[in-house]
Amino acid sequence: MNTNIHRKSYCVVIGGLNLDIQAFCYSEYQPGDSNPGQIHRSPGGVGRNIAENLLRLGLDVELMTMVGDSSSWDRLISRTEKLGISLAHSPRIKKAPLSVYLCILGRDGDLVGAVADMRAMEKMQIHQLQARKFLLDSAEAIVVDGNIPQDCIEWIAMNYGRLEYEDKQHISCMKKGSRDSSASHRPLLIADPVSTKKAEKFISSFGKFDLAKPNINEAAKIAGLEQNASIEAIALSLREKSLLPKELYISQGGQGMSFVDKEIIEHIPLSSSENCPHVINRSGAGDAACAALAWISLLERRIGKNCKDSPLSISPRDKAKIALSSAIYASSSNRPVNPHLDQRNLFETTRICYPETSELINELINAIQMENHK
Repeated sequence: MNTNIHRKSYCVVIGGLNLDIQAFCYSEYQPGDSNPGQIHRSPGGVGRNIAENLLRLGLDVELMTMVGDSSSWDRLISRTEKLGISLAHSPRIKKAPLSVYLCILGRDGDLVGAVADMRAMEKMQIHQLQARKFLLDSAEAIVVDGNIPQDCIEWIAMNYGRLEYEDKQHISCMKKGSRDSSASHRPLLIADPVSTKKAEKFISSFGKFDLAKPNINEAAKIAGLEQNASIEAIALSLREKSLLPKELYISQGGQGMSFVDKEIIEHIPLSSSENCPHVINRSGAGDAACAALAWISLLERRIGKNCKDSPLSISPRDKAKIALSSAIYASSSNRPVNPHLDQRNLFETTRICYPETSELINELINAIQMENHK
C-alpha cells in the first residue's frame, strides 16, 4: 500500500539532535548501587526523534538544530542524514560540546532518571531563524521542541502562531508588512515542551500554537500550577490566561491522554488490550505521539484542502487514539524510534489497540489512496 501523499510538501522541526546513551536494567533499579544491564548508544533528541517519526510516516523533513564541528558531531550528523532527514539549514558552531542525553530505564521500560547536556542548543539565535525564514514560510508544519532558547520560541510563535492570540501592537506591525496577515497559507505550529523545566519557555507563547503535546507535569508548569494539579485545574488556568493552544493533548503515562480545547475536556485511556505490542522502552513514546498528532493533523488539513466537497474530519478523540497507538508501537523497540514504523504499521497498531477505529482507518486509507491517484 503506497500511502505517501507528502512528497511535494515538507515539515520543519526545530529542536534537539543529540547522542542518546540508554541504560536498560535487567532487574528493578536499585538507587545508590551498580545495576546490571545493557547500554545502547544511538542518535536521539526530541526534535530528531519527531523528525524521524514524521519521515517514516511519509513526510519530507528538514531538521533545524545546532551542530558542532568535531568528529563526534560529524558521525551524529552522518547517521541522521542517512535516514533521509535533511540538516542542510542547521547552523554549525565551532567547538560546540556534543549534545548528549543519558538515561536509565527500569526493567519495565519506564524512565528512572536522566541528564541532558544540550548546551549547543542554547546557542541558537533569532537572526539564524530570520535567515531561514524562506524555509519556514513554505513549510506545511513547524514543530518546536523546548530545547531551543525561549526568545527563539517566542519569535517563531509571533511570526507563525495563531492570529487571534496576537496583541494589538503585533497586528499593527503585520499591517506594516512584517507578516502577511492575508496569506492563505500558514504552517501548522506544533509544540513539544520536552521537560518540566524547559516547559517554562512556553509560558508567554503557548496559546499561539495550533497543537501541543505536553505531559501533565509540563502542562501544569505552563499553567503556573503545582505538578500534582488536575487536568481540570490545568485547563481552567490555561483558558483564563489565554494560553490554551487550539488543540491540546496532555499525555498521562499509563493513564492515557486528555484532550483540552476552549470548551471540552475529554480523557482517552491507554489501551489495555493484550494484543497490543509489548513494551520494552518508553523513552521515545512521547516523541512518537507528538509526531503522530502532527502527521494526522497535516493529513486532515491537506485532504481537506484538496477535497472540499468531502473534507476529512478526524475527531480529537480519534487523533488521541492514533497518537497513543504510535506511542505504544514506539515502546515496543529498544531504539528511540521504532525502525519498522510506517503508515501501515501505525494503522494496524491502532486497529489492534482500539478496534473501534477500524472504520476510520479504512476511510483514511481510502482518502490517501484517492489523493495519490490525482
